[in-house]
Amino acid sequence: MAGRHNDSDPLTESELAELRRNLSLLSGQSVEDFYREAHRDCTLERKPQPKALQRLVTAWKILRKWGWK
Repeated sequence: MAGRHNDSDPLTESELAELRRNLSLLSGQSVEDFYREAHRDCTLERKPQPKALQRLVTAWKILRKWGWK
């Protein structure tokens, strides 16, 4: 169907921007939890989907920007 996204499709630019915005509004601990969940979704045993990798990288970028170590 037109307009429907497949789970294997990457996030669109607008979806990525919304994810960045939503994550930036969360507490550091919540973003860290999101990062850990995204990391689990990216294990090779699960054959990571593009969206999972995008969520992982987006959370990592926010944590890094905040000085997370």
